Amino acid sequence: MKRTLLAALVPAALSIAGCGTFYAEAEQPEVCLTVLPQTFTIPGGGVVAPPGGFQGTFGGQVDLGISDAVPDFILNGPEQNHILRFLSMQASLAGSSGTANFDWLEDLSLTVSNGVTTSQLGFYSGGLPANSRVLKVGALSADNNLITFLKSGTMVLYLEGSVAVPGGAQVPASWTGSIQGCFYAKVKKTFDEIINSAK
Repeated sequence: MKRTLLAALVPAALSIAGCGTFYAEAEQPEVCLTVLPQTFTIPGGGVVAPPGGFQGTFGGQVDLGISDAVPDFILNGPEQNHILRFLSMQASLAGSSGTANFDWLEDLSLTVSNGVTTSQLGFYSGGLPANSRVLKVGALSADNNLITFLKSGTMVLYLEGSVAVPGGAQVPASWTGSIQGCFYAKVKKTFDEIINSAK
């Protein structure tokens, strides 16, 4: 029924538009997803840094539930017509965090993986004002497209950071923060895709 109706309407739409291609387009400039506070352990932390200072690393992963939040019609179709771009990630220290601020954070790398392919989305290195409790990481490239990651399964964000604490200062054992990821979505459905989706 839907296929027959679309087949009857589209030629009229094409003649009105005066072109050889008919498509529908939708765009969401920004959608943000936030997960409950999560704790990231800092190996070797929880001590006073020695005179020469403390250098360490930490890591963890975050599943924002993007696979469940993105409707199928955005995923299905040619990549150039179905776009999901990473805009930014924000980490906000929770009240019960093991550290009062991000002064100890030297750098943070944000990557995405689907278990097969990995790509770096953003990178932060120094420059936060003293006593900052919020860290924002922007996209390395404005042209990133995460559709291929979502098509092949659950998309997970990985955080990997470096810790630098001067001698005599307390090294945090962990930090707890809420993570928010913001994305841009756009879909362009051609006549064939619209017809096929109505089968």
